[in-house]
Amino acid sequence: MFPCPSNEIRISNELGPGLVLQYHCHSRDNNLGVQNLQFKELKQIRFGDKLGRRTRWTCLLKHGLYMRYYQEFIAYRMGNVRRCGAIRHWFARKDGIYLMRNMHPPPTFHHMHGIKLSNVDDNDIFSSVNILDNIWL
Repeated sequence: MFPCPSNEIRISNELGPGLVLQYHCHSRDNNLGVQNLQFKELKQIRFGDKLGRRTRWTCLLKHGLYMRYYQEFIAYRMGNVRRCGAIRHWFARKDGIYLMRNMHPPPTFHHMHGIKLSNVDDNDIFSSVNILDNIWL
């Protein structure tokens, strides 16, 4: 099986006017560093799957005063079956993070709670955890 040359992760800031979303996304081979998105801005990360190692991108999103609300998750993981042209669009909103796979609505809601979730990923879009006061971690 040959790797897919063009997959994409998108991150959108839908927190509200004047609210900044900080993100840090990385894979084994690429580290984008810490960057900020203003309200309504979109970040696109384009990459290809690697041979020999399963491609995986992890992202940490933060917002709020002193960036105190945060969530780290697997934004993309290469599957056993080829996913050429895969798009994972993550929307950051005040009540949590939403995922839309391959631009097929509706986006799936990932609730946030007062614990760090390490098992939220693009293959597990139906998982959820209870929400506490509509706040991220």
